[in-house]
Amino acid sequence: MWQPKTKEAVLREVRIRQWRAQVGQKAKATLVALGAWLTARLKDTLCWLRCWSAATAKEIEVSRRLSQRHDKLLQIGERAYALYRSGNFSWEALLPLCEELEGMDKELEALQRQPLLLFAHDQQEEKQRATGS
Repeated sequence: MWQPKTKEAVLREVRIRQWRAQVGQKAKATLVALGAWLTARLKDTLCWLRCWSAATAKEIEVSRRLSQRHDKLLQIGERAYALYRSGNFSWEALLPLCEELEGMDKELEALQRQPLLLFAHDQQEEKQRATGS
């Protein structure tokens, strides 16, 4: 059954248990610190990805608008050439297309000056602030 233990054996067991408790506490503290570090790095990464995707979306939108502008310029050129060939060249026929092109240019400038919006939610908040609701 149970054998009587000497004082040294009992003290050795107490020291071993204390050492195990210290190791456990240090391991727990280390794991908590590692978890906090990993969480911080994950948040940083997600923020970077969010900013990168917003910048990419803005670049795509600017490219799309530039393409539309280019198409409008081609349309104006084709219309001007067709009018010239028919002998009925008049600036009044081209004026609506030029005004539309001017509007596109203003929209493109406004888009390029607009700061990055990271979420659609940010857009809604900005609209609400602008309207004063």
